[in-house]
Amino acid sequence: MSHRSSPSSLLKTAVRESARTQRQAEIERKRSIRKQERALKDKQKQSKQNYLEQRSADVDDINEEIADWVNELQMILEHTLRREDTISFEDLRIRETFPPMQVPKKLSVATVVPQFYQPKSPPDWAMRLLPFIKQQYINAQKKAELNYQLARQEYEELESIRQANLQQLRADYERDKHSFILEMQKQNAEIDELEAAYQDGEASAVAIYNEMVLERSEYPSLSEFKYLCYTSQDRVAFTQQFQVVYIPELKQLVIDYELPTSKIIPTIAEVKYDHSKDEIQGVTRKTTEIEAIYQDIVAAITLRTIREVFEADHARHLKEVVFNGLIKLANIAKGQYLQPYLISVQVSNDRFRSLDFNKIDKQACLHNWGAIISSNLLEIQPIKPMVDINLVNTSFIEPEEISSEINSITQISLI
Repeated sequence: MSHRSSPSSLLKTAVRESARTQRQAEIERKRSIRKQERALKDKQKQSKQNYLEQRSADVDDINEEIADWVNELQMILEHTLRREDTISFEDLRIRETFPPMQVPKKLSVATVVPQFYQPKSPPDWAMRLLPFIKQQYINAQKKAELNYQLARQEYEELESIRQANLQQLRADYERDKHSFILEMQKQNAEIDELEAAYQDGEASAVAIYNEMVLERSEYPSLSEFKYLCYTSQDRVAFTQQFQVVYIPELKQLVIDYELPTSKIIPTIAEVKYDHSKDEIQGVTRKTTEIEAIYQDIVAAITLRTIREVFEADHARHLKEVVFNGLIKLANIAKGQYLQPYLISVQVSNDRFRSLDFNKIDKQACLHNWGAIISSNLLEIQPIKPMVDINLVNTSFIEPEEISSEINSITQISLI
């Protein structure tokens, strides 16, 4: 195998940004649809004159959002079954042409050339008999000549400026076009290098490819909802933060993936309207239900991530995938993050291919794969991952260090 330099950090950023842009476009599409639906409901609500009818409509809308969000959380695995996970290197290449030069009308139209207007000559007999008429004609000729010279001078100045501006416009256009072509050739050459490196199974290229796969994966977004939000506006439900390492000797892909906390599950199961107090009150969701939903979310993200990278592996580099699911907790006292692992599983391609994901029992599947799962997900009981992504001794966080941080986690709530 010939020596090939590792993909640049700029390329890594560019390809992940490309995948992120595709994901964001789909999010914006869904947001637009939900916005239209919400506008229609608001219009219908405004048409209701009765106050109680409006309050009842508010309750229905809130309950619908809660149900929709929980349903999206419970469809995390099913969502990816309908998508193509393979990354096309061809789609990463720039194939667009540089747009034609746009010339403003004031530059595209030549300056009007001035014309010399000869004064009308009086009859010869009049000029012979009346000298003053001849003198008037001579003066008119001189004035016409002077006006023509001034107009000609102004024309030449304006046309010279137009030609200079047009020339500068063309020079700027050619410079920008040349820069565009060079950048396109550079990026396409880097994509060619990345594709060749990926096909050869080089570790960094395989890792980048799978980062793109995970970056493009679309998870539920709270931005589509009106009544649900995080109490902290700088957090999102699914951060999609991860670290990927490929070990070519083992054909093993190791993924450290940041999981959402159980706080993404609304603690309010539904709301009801209390007529006597004129209040919309929440009905608390049972802890057992929250635990069941969160277990399902953790299992779904684990299986979904493993499925996405295996399905996208068209070059057949992955013999085995290790998934380590962790969460991030802010340790305010120490000014750092704790990263306890909650799940770890190691599965071969053969075992993965034997599954029918349309009929899968998530918990049973992970159990059969020998997954290590936290004994108490809600209380964040940490585990040791099967494989340390840095191939060194795992830094294990003691349970007592975790419990003090649980209350600082962002909670999903109603606006």
